[in-house]
Amino acid sequence: MKFKKYVGSWDMDKQKEITGKILHIEEKGGKYETKVYTLETETEIVDVFGSAVLDGILSSFGQIGNTVRITFLGKKQGKDAEYKTFEVALGVE
Repeated sequence: MKFKKYVGSWDMDKQKEITGKILHIEEKGGKYETKVYTLETETEIVDVFGSAVLDGILSSFGQIGNTVRITFLGKKQGKDAEYKTFEVALGVE
């Protein structure tokens, strides 16, 4: 049996890209109703905190069991506030 360490939250400022299999999706609710996606990467278990943008992208194919690559593209200025932008790719065999 192989074990992987849980390392906490993805720090997108230090690591611009993360690839992993979605193990769990937690509905957080709150003011922005974002989710937390738990990913299994090649070496560890990591939580990725959603946002309106990321949750919107992952709503179409971000199901448990799917492998995704999430790339943090930076921040953009919106009408009322700054927001984070992402590119998401679905792993296919």
